[in-house]
Amino acid sequence: MKKFLAASVTALLLVGSVTALAAANTYTDLDSGFKLKAQPSWMEIGGKSFYGLANKPDKKESSLNLVCAFTAKEVQDATGKKFTTEEFRKKYKDLQVLERNSLSPDKVNYLPFMPDLYEIKPDNKLALAPKELLDNATISISTNKKSRQPYVYLHIIDDQKKDELKNPRRPVDMQIAITSENNILYAVLSMFPLPDLQTQKAKIEEATPFSKDKVRTGYADDNKAKIDSYTASRKAFLKGLSFFSPVKDSTPYGFNDELLGGRIRLPENWAYVQANDDTIDKNIPVKITLAAPWINVSELLSYHEDAGNALDEQDVSKFNFQKISEAALFASSKTKDKNTFAELFESPILTNLIVDKFIKEALNHPSVKEFVDFKEIKTKSNFGKTYGTIQLSGNGSVKNNYFFNVDANAMFTPQNFGLSAYIAKDDKKMDAELEKTFKNIKLAAK
Repeated sequence: MKKFLAASVTALLLVGSVTALAAANTYTDLDSGFKLKAQPSWMEIGGKSFYGLANKPDKKESSLNLVCAFTAKEVQDATGKKFTTEEFRKKYKDLQVLERNSLSPDKVNYLPFMPDLYEIKPDNKLALAPKELLDNATISISTNKKSRQPYVYLHIIDDQKKDELKNPRRPVDMQIAITSENNILYAVLSMFPLPDLQTQKAKIEEATPFSKDKVRTGYADDNKAKIDSYTASRKAFLKGLSFFSPVKDSTPYGFNDELLGGRIRLPENWAYVQANDDTIDKNIPVKITLAAPWINVSELLSYHEDAGNALDEQDVSKFNFQKISEAALFASSKTKDKNTFAELFESPILTNLIVDKFIKEALNHPSVKEFVDFKEIKTKSNFGKTYGTIQLSGNGSVKNNYFFNVDANAMFTPQNFGLSAYIAKDDKKMDAELEKTFKNIKLAAK
């Protein structure tokens, strides 16, 4: 899990934006013992023991709120000390005493409250915060209760000293709210991009441990509304969380897509992001879910020194695609018009001929081949009176240095669209359970 969390953090630091709209349902993780009340969001991020939402108040930049559950063993492995909720609450009270007396929290030598414990680094199971952020930020520590739940807050404010940073990234405001129930450590990460202080010619005020003063009073008025919306989202996410004694979850791990048959099962070591997008065409809103082994995702997004600022240059070849061993893409759409795809079914035989020809010409177009070179592609269209499929399989390469195989199945009714696709590096074979999942996917007619 740690590497996927690291990837989520890294992605927001680099881009500060997500491009889709989604509404999260009430989310319950029975195995990890937490529940999040329903709230609007732009995107949801899910894994076996974590769940998060991205919000986009100005339609340009995104914030991220994420709850992570760490077992007592994972905490012990990271700290070298036995972890219990009872011990957490004892040290929490000790920290409160220091706070009331304005004493340094360094007097409490208890690792779950220390920022360095959450540094993203190899073999750290609690990895949440990039080292360069921790090294170039003002960090304050405070305590408070939310709905009677005790929290220790690590508030990390980026100093925005860009010249001192090795990696290009967005300056951020990050908060890690730490609590415990049932001998599980919960870390609620919240992060949003900061305005450019050099542009507005203002600075962030200093924050000290246990400081109650606001650290954002240096922002110009035109930035305050945006920051207020980010902090409101942070508070709502934390308020919507509740905890309970974990029970064995009998529902297979995965995500929901009603048009593709309901519950889509994933391997337990995979993670996913899911969004509904109507920004391209409001009449054809598309639910998109991308899933991959979590161990690969952070390696894809990790910055490497010879790449430069890949996102600024919009050069996808600078990302390390070789780290992705396999991935799955799912999409579905129930269009506003009941006859959006009706023309495909007016003459099924002609549709089958035209679609195959169109796909092959499109994949061989120079604008496509500039980035992806498809080889040995096979297509098969099968359209009837009200249901049609387009199957595509083959292989190719990205920039001649990442060789892949692809199997995709597009599904149509007069109103609905669906897609399931599996992409694997070289000759990697699909997991047997995942293969079963793909075979069971069928687009709903209504």
